[in-house]
Amino acid sequence: MANSDRVRVMLVCGSGIVSSTLVYPMVEDILRDNGYNFEIIKGGFHEIKNYSNIRLVLTTMAQVPPEVVSLNIPVVVVTDLFKGDSDRITEEINRVLRG
Repeated sequence: MANSDRVRVMLVCGSGIVSSTLVYPMVEDILRDNGYNFEIIKGGFHEIKNYSNIRLVLTTMAQVPPEVVSLNIPVVVVTDLFKGDSDRITEEINRVLRG
């Protein structure tokens, strides 16, 4: 992928710090192992609107706020990574990014 094909992913948790920091290396591995040129931004739901070109929101929260849903950015809940289940998460990420 060329640099212009960089995938911008936002990793979001309730506070924007704790659980997103814990899953960051796992998400990084998934994206790298699947050949993506990527940028991961960590933050809270309220920060998504501050960034452009977000292709995918990955979250540890089961409930996504309506203001995020209204942005029409695909969302994948990644809490299964805490249980070691990366296969389903990988499939969902690939489904969204490879469309």
